[in-house]
Amino acid sequence: MPSRKLVIGSRTALVMLFVAAVALLGLGIVAAVRTDAPETDGWLRALFGRVFSIAAVGLAAVLGIPAAAGLWAMSGATAEDAVPALPPGVRRVLVGIAVAATLVVAVDVILTGGSVLALNLGLIALVALSTLGLAGATAFSPHRGRAWLSTVALLLVVAGTAWILVQTAGLRAT
Repeated sequence: MPSRKLVIGSRTALVMLFVAAVALLGLGIVAAVRTDAPETDGWLRALFGRVFSIAAVGLAAVLGIPAAAGLWAMSGATAEDAVPALPPGVRRVLVGIAVAATLVVAVDVILTGGSVLALNLGLIALVALSTLGLAGATAFSPHRGRAWLSTVALLLVVAGTAWILVQTAGLRAT
């Protein structure tokens, strides 16, 4: 049986992401159906306009879909007779990928991030929650198909994170 504390930690990270996704989805829906703008122009209208709605729903999907896949994979992981479905070597590699992605983002944000510390820490936390939570789902899932689904979600999150880092490096170079 895997370490119960690690299972609970991974599950907590995924629940936090899922709750954030639901909140963003709610904000996006409210912004989409809202018809009366509080003022004709200005920051408040721009914040709660159509662009915010689309961005909020998109971010909700990016956070919520992998988190839901990971939570689904982890069902039954704390049972007495639970045995991880994936081979030990695969699990170690996936956990290593998640840790490496988190460290790369942390180093990049610390070295090249903006001056707003809360945003920098928030970015690092989002990547850590998603990669490490999904790594836990792949490592502890007793369901073979669900574990592979979490593996795909983890690799997509890492690939998306790498793409964003490359794009921001290109912006910094110009």
